Amino acid sequence: MQEQRYNVFNQIHKGLRGMLYDTATRLQQTDFAQPEAAKRIDQLEQVLHFFDEHAENEDNFILPHIRKHNAQLIDELEQDHDIDHRLTQTLFEQIREWRTSTSAAQKQAIGQRLLFAFSEFIAFNLYHMNKEENVLMYLLWKHYSDGEIRQMEGEILKSIPPQTLMAESRWMMRSINDTEVIEWLAGIRQGAPTEVFNSFVRMAEEELPVERLTNVQRALAIV
Repeated sequence: MQEQRYNVFNQIHKGLRGMLYDTATRLQQTDFAQPEAAKRIDQLEQVLHFFDEHAENEDNFILPHIRKHNAQLIDELEQDHDIDHRLTQTLFEQIREWRTSTSAAQKQAIGQRLLFAFSEFIAFNLYHMNKEENVLMYLLWKHYSDGEIRQMEGEILKSIPPQTLMAESRWMMRSINDTEVIEWLAGIRQGAPTEVFNSFVRMAEEELPVERLTNVQRALAIV
C-alpha cells in the first residue's frame, strides 16, 4: 500500500473553495439596489483579501523551495499570481464604484459586472489551485520530506495574524470532511495548549451539523 504523503494545500484550498462557492451563491441571490447587499459586498471583499494573503504566503514560503528544482513551473505559478492580482484589483475597483454610487440602477448594473468578474476570478482560481495540487505538490513530495513540508506550513501559520487565521480556520472547518476534521483536531490536541484545542472544538460545535459533530466527538472521545 502506497504511503499517504502530506498535502499542505488540501485543507486551506478546501476552505478557499468553500468561500468561493458560498460567496458566489449569495451574490447571485443579491439585489444590489437594496441596503442588505452591503453584507454580500463585505463578504466578497473578505474573500479577496484572503486570496491575496494566500498567494503572498505561497510566494514567500512555498515557491522558493521549488525554484531550484523547476524554475519554469515557478515562473508560471508566479505569473498566475500576477493574473490573479489583476482580477482582484478589477473586483476591488468595482466594489469601490458600487459603494460610492447613489443610483439604484447604477448599483444594479455594477452588481451585474461584479458577478461576471467574480465568475472569472472563481474559474481562474479553481484552475490554479488544481495545478498546485496536481503538479507543484508532487514536486514538493519528490524533493522534501513531510516534516520539511510541515515546517514550510509552520512558517506560513506564524505569518498570519491570529484573527485572520481563526476566520480561515472556520471556513476550513465548514469545507473539509469528517476524517480531516478528526485528524486536524487530534493534531491540535497533541501539539497545542488545551485552551487552543478547546477553542477549535467549540468551532466544530458551531460549524458542523449534528450528525457530523457526533462522528467527530465519538472519534476523539469528546463528551
